[in-house]
Amino acid sequence: MTISTRPHTPFYSTDAAGFRTARYAVPLDQIPADFFADPDGEWTFEGLAEMAGFTPNTGVALGALRRSFNGHPPGSAVVTLNAATRPYVAIIECPVAVFCVQSA
Repeated sequence: MTISTRPHTPFYSTDAAGFRTARYAVPLDQIPADFFADPDGEWTFEGLAEMAGFTPNTGVALGALRRSFNGHPPGSAVVTLNAATRPYVAIIECPVAVFCVQSA
């Protein structure tokens, strides 16, 4: 496998629910990820793994951006394989749930 030397040229996709996914072929240490943090927004582990292009039972690692990266806001999901031979790192911007409160 070849790792891209162009770290800021991702592959983007957006689904109907508003999740925006970018895949980066870069070493993990180039992305400000915190794998002890949960991503912002509404999501499930299985859903993020699938949006990243992985199956949930393949050793998926899930975290969040500590700070903005390449236009992605802090708190975006960072999804990759928990292996040295990971093919890419996916950053997924999760939609935020908004609830309207009716005044009494």
